[in-house]
Amino acid sequence: MDEALAFLFFLALRGEAKREEVRARFPRLVSILRRLKDEVEARGETFRLGKPLRLSWFGPLFQEAYSPLLSEPERSLALERLLEAAHLSAEAGEPLVEGEGLIQAARAFQEGSQALLGGAYREALHRYGEGLGLLEKEGLPFPATALALLALAQEGFRPRGKGRETAKKALERARTPFARRLAEELLAQATKERKPGA
Repeated sequence: MDEALAFLFFLALRGEAKREEVRARFPRLVSILRRLKDEVEARGETFRLGKPLRLSWFGPLFQEAYSPLLSEPERSLALERLLEAAHLSAEAGEPLVEGEGLIQAARAFQEGSQALLGGAYREALHRYGEGLGLLEKEGLPFPATALALLALAQEGFRPRGKGRETAKKALERARTPFARRLAEELLAQATKERKPGA
């Protein structure tokens, strides 16, 4: 894989990385940064993405970089970020993603998030279920992001139902701030609703 794309993928998985870690992994950093220009920001000793995570650019990068040769933590993190990008793309109103394999799962999650954001909770449940089915077909465990989004749809469809249990599972598996935040917000809301006089 091209060094600049490998760096972009590395940064997309982490959101940000310290200069020491980046230099150790990418010794020709100056030439990579020249090629990526506006796509990467350097702030002090930290590098971060210069653009928001979206399927329009992360989907093709994921297709190229995701491989069984990646370490297990990186494969899991890549899948988390793919589903996060699907939700963020739905929020931004991006067109649906096209692609094969795990990109089809991302599309199902993007459609589910579009439905969720529009208040169509039953449709969101169906689309998220379709995406989870595609992940299961690939023999992959359900990422925390998938469970957190499913919990939101479950809670919207049937308040005080299974959503809270699903959010707890998502929180246990959370590897990204995004998944953690979604699960914590749903659990906090459920706790407020249970308190007398709240």
